[in-house]
Amino acid sequence: MKRFAVGYSDLDNSKEALSIVCEQISSGMGRKEPILVVFCSDSENFAYYSKQLRRRFPFSTVIGMTAYMGFSSRGYGKNALSCLAIMDGIEIKAGKMISPKGGFKEFASKVIDTMNTLRETENTLCFSCGAKMLDMEAALETGQVLEEKGIKVCGGSIGEDDNLSTMMSFNGEVFDQGGMFCFIHNLCGRIELFSQSMSEDGIENILEKTADTVKGSGIKPVFSIVANGIDYTMAMEKMNLLYDFTDMFCMEFGEYMGFSGYKDKDFYKSSYDSMLIAMFE
Repeated sequence: MKRFAVGYSDLDNSKEALSIVCEQISSGMGRKEPILVVFCSDSENFAYYSKQLRRRFPFSTVIGMTAYMGFSSRGYGKNALSCLAIMDGIEIKAGKMISPKGGFKEFASKVIDTMNTLRETENTLCFSCGAKMLDMEAALETGQVLEEKGIKVCGGSIGEDDNLSTMMSFNGEVFDQGGMFCFIHNLCGRIELFSQSMSEDGIENILEKTADTVKGSGIKPVFSIVANGIDYTMAMEKMNLLYDFTDMFCMEFGEYMGFSGYKDKDFYKSSYDSMLIAMFE
């Protein structure tokens, strides 16, 4: 029995898609309750998925975000439900801030206070997601506090779209302002963070370069979380490289889930053309 499971469905029927994903998660984990469930979906069905996943896993921490595209080792799609459920081998501490009255400083204080409740910070990832108009990097003060503790940061912004409502959810509660965060302490080994940006060599070479970088690090990934910038995703989409991306990732690194948010008008401009991968042993 594995310590995690990936669930994915791109069926148009949200009820059937949810049923498939929950069955994939439950059968893959021996039908035990996950510690953490991370998911993404399209905006239209997001509130339904948020509520139902919380109902299905009432004792788990369940966090999610809308996405331009959802990725997983089971497939990828713009109208897909993609989940990663982790049952064993982690300690987590998570929280949310909806429209913080004190702004970024208040958010940072809550993140730091939560971080201090961890038993240790070695091999720990802070997975974060910010709503439109929230500078998550400033809110988390990642350049100072988390870095000093050796905590890696992976995530991004759900961004904005003129035709869609972009949202996040925390244990079934849906909101579109503020942000959320989850410290994931890996009890079974390392966590490594890899970043690749579109280069002059061409995006078609990034996959091979990423594989070489990961192999050179010596990590033996069991599962991963991927955050793609929307320009990076659209470039792969335009060049018909999404299948190659999924196939390479599965062949080289095992199972994963990931998301690509929308653009934010004020923040994250430097990360739109990047791919960020958090790998867990």
